[in-house]
Amino acid sequence: MRVKLPGVLMAIFALLGAAVPALAHHAFGVEFDASKCMDLKGTLTGIDWENPHAYVHMDVKEANGKTASWSLETITPNAMKRNGTTRQDFLTNMGKPIEVRACPGKTGGTEYRGAAEFLKMSDGLLRIVGQNVERLAPEQLHF
Repeated sequence: MRVKLPGVLMAIFALLGAAVPALAHHAFGVEFDASKCMDLKGTLTGIDWENPHAYVHMDVKEANGKTASWSLETITPNAMKRNGTTRQDFLTNMGKPIEVRACPGKTGGTEYRGAAEFLKMSDGLLRIVGQNVERLAPEQLHF
């Protein structure tokens, strides 16, 4: 059997192309600090509903009275949808109170960026929206 060079090159490029998305993904601990997770309370200001992660945006009033705009990474939109949370849930709650358990980005990263684990919007439903790196049970949350 004789193998032609163009066919071999196409196969190599196909394999390399398939590997790129896997290389682009990151481990939680590379970007976020699981030892400094916190509860955030504020106002839901936006949602980016796209792969590979959705992002929840919220304004949080700090102790000094200033408002900080947080951007929180979540699991994929498809995973949230399988868990019972849709884009429409966020759109319906836009501008309303939101409470989030989140882990901030590591020192030296973008300020006010983190990864959400759980959140509760004004409808009162507790939603799993990220990795539970703290291994918390819902009854251990403070909201």
